[in-house]
Amino acid sequence: MTGQTHDMEVRIVQVGNSALTLRDVMPGDMDAVLALHTHVFGPEVDARWFDWKYGPAPEQRRGQAVGAWHDGELIAYCGGLPRALWQKRRSLSGLQLSDVMVHPAWRGILTRRGPFFHVSQRFYSSRLGPEQSRPFQLGFGFGSEIHVRLAVMVGLGRDGGVIETLHWNTSQAAMPGLPWHWRWQALLPSGTRFDRAVNAAWKSMQAQAGDLTLGQRDAAFLRWRYVDRPDAPGTPAGAPPRYRFFELRHPWSATAAGVAVLDLRSTSAHWLDWVGPVELMPLASRASRLEAARAGATELTAWASPAVAQQLASTGIERREVCAWLGIPAASDLKPEALPGLRWWLMGGDTDFL
Repeated sequence: MTGQTHDMEVRIVQVGNSALTLRDVMPGDMDAVLALHTHVFGPEVDARWFDWKYGPAPEQRRGQAVGAWHDGELIAYCGGLPRALWQKRRSLSGLQLSDVMVHPAWRGILTRRGPFFHVSQRFYSSRLGPEQSRPFQLGFGFGSEIHVRLAVMVGLGRDGGVIETLHWNTSQAAMPGLPWHWRWQALLPSGTRFDRAVNAAWKSMQAQAGDLTLGQRDAAFLRWRYVDRPDAPGTPAGAPPRYRFFELRHPWSATAAGVAVLDLRSTSAHWLDWVGPVELMPLASRASRLEAARAGATELTAWASPAVAQQLASTGIERREVCAWLGIPAASDLKPEALPGLRWWLMGGDTDFL
């Protein structure tokens, strides 16, 4: 897609009595992709969303995908986005799985070797593998328990573990304010400080990440992920911004120690991201809860991989539950025994849909 396809060959596969055409998805397939997305997830996307995720401009992600067609209709789709990853302070090319869709009429047809298997297998095998032969080395994606187990069962994926939702009460009576030597303030993406603050925080995070595996969180990524993301179709003009940014810093310093991303639009506020040293996460949690309370929210939530949850264990979490499973394509350049040592640092902002 977007001029970066890696497998132009058209293939025909047999699923039961039906012949499916497998090929890379191209920009001209936008209407078919939007139609399938509407069948599977509802009418929450449009041409702006497609361009934001799969468009060719440098500031976009240049996503890629493989589709399966039957009688001219797109009935299955597996897509992904390039994501720069850092694994134990070493850079590698990651592929973040994004849209995996099968038309409802085809979901139960020969599941083990059905449309899901064929589009996923071709997408993974054509993109993932050793650096010498494939553009991406490590894939990852958020899915349901059923989807991850199915991928493992048919040999397409590995189980990377659970992602939890953490919940905090935002009652100001239950928590103190910030220590006197810290300041928390809004950071506007239109302001001159934004890029400088985010990049400084990201540089600190990189330097202190230790053995974590985490996605790049520089200003360019945050702008694409949060600022450039189009609103859902039908969003009224003048609606509150979906995402807001806040910086944590010392009053005597012009450099941000960290940057948080919050969604404050409802009574259940969502802390989507943190850019900065991981040891500041408990303080950032407190500041985020205070900000959520000021916005009228009764609770703050956050998606957290085990490494994130461990860093927040002493912050007064009220409850927690599994919200997603992490899937790792088996085609990744990764030995199975290395999987537990990845220590993924993942939050809600590492998805492309929250």
